[in-house]
Amino acid sequence: MSSPGPVAPTAAAACRLRPLPLGAARITGGRWAASQRANRAAIRAGPAGNGYAWLEAAAWEYAREPDAGLLRTLRAAPLPVREGQAGHLLRAAIALVRATGDRRPLQVATEVADALDGNPGCHPGLAMALVELFRETDHHRYLDLARQLVDAHGPTRPGYLAAGAADVAIEQDDGDLLDALTRHDPDAGGPGGLHWAWRMLLATGEPHYADAAERLLDDRDPRTLSSLDTYLATTDADGVQLHLHVPCRVTARLGEGRIQVAVETGDNRIRARVLDAPRREWTLSIRVPAWAGAAQLRLDGGRQRAWAGTYAEVVRTWQAGDTIELLLR
Repeated sequence: MSSPGPVAPTAAAACRLRPLPLGAARITGGRWAASQRANRAAIRAGPAGNGYAWLEAAAWEYAREPDAGLLRTLRAAPLPVREGQAGHLLRAAIALVRATGDRRPLQVATEVADALDGNPGCHPGLAMALVELFRETDHHRYLDLARQLVDAHGPTRPGYLAAGAADVAIEQDDGDLLDALTRHDPDAGGPGGLHWAWRMLLATGEPHYADAAERLLDDRDPRTLSSLDTYLATTDADGVQLHLHVPCRVTARLGEGRIQVAVETGDNRIRARVLDAPRREWTLSIRVPAWAGAAQLRLDGGRQRAWAGTYAEVVRTWQAGDTIELLLR
C-alpha cells in the first residue's frame, strides 16, 4: 500500500477531492523537471540553513526517487528539538515517516506535541503540522490542539495558519470555518499561500484554488520542489482531476481498477493520453485556467468549447490510447 504524501485527509474528512499517494504521479519533463533535478543535487550536497527544512525536503525527495545513499543520510541525521521550532520539527518528522517508513522520528514529534498541550504558542505553521500528526497517529488531542490555535489567532490571511484552519475544517466538517476561509483572496499569497490554496482545492473542488496554487508555486523552496508531484492530480468517486499543466504521468485507483494517464504540454496545448483504464465509465477532468478565454477541447476528431475557470470533463468508458487535447488561447 502506498504511503500518503504531505497532505493526507482521513477517510472521514469532509473533502471533495483526494490527494494521490506518494509515487502515484511524476513530472516527466519541462522546466519543473529541470528545477527538481537541480533541487535534488542541492539536497544531496547536504543541509544548509534550516536543518528541519532540509530533512523534510530530503525525505520527500527520497520518496520521489529512492536512493540508498540518501536513505542512509536521512537515517543517520539527528532530529534535534529546538525551542520555537515545533511546527518545522513536526513537518520533518511526518515527512520522514511517510517517505522512509521509519517511525522513530514520530516518537520525537509526539513528545514535542505533548509538551505543547495547553500552551501551543502561535507559530502559524504549527496548526497544519498538528493536523498531519493527528492524521498520522489518530490521536484526536493533536487535532484539538490545532483547533485551539485556529480559534485563538484566527486565519487572518492566506498562509500557514489559514492552511491549518482548512485542515481543521475538513477534519471536523466545520462548514462555518470553511466558509470564512473561502472569503480570502486567493491572490493575496504570502508565506504558506500554496498550502492554503491546495487544501481549499481539496475541500471544495473549486478550480480557482488550483489556479492560485499554480501561481503560488515557489521554485526556490526545496520542500515544494521535492513534493511537487503530489500537487499534480487528485481523485474522487468518479475519476481523476488534472490540476497543474506540466508533462507528467499519473496513476490512480478507481475501485478495483487502475487509471493511468500521460500528460504532454506545449504551444498552449495540454494533451492527456489514457494508458490504462478500468472497464467502466469514469470522468477525466482537466483544469481550464481562468485566463483561457477561448479554450477548446478536442476529442474524437471534433472540437467543443471549454469554459475558462472550470474543469473540462469527459465522461466515458475509456480505452488505452484514447486522447483528449485542451487548446488554450
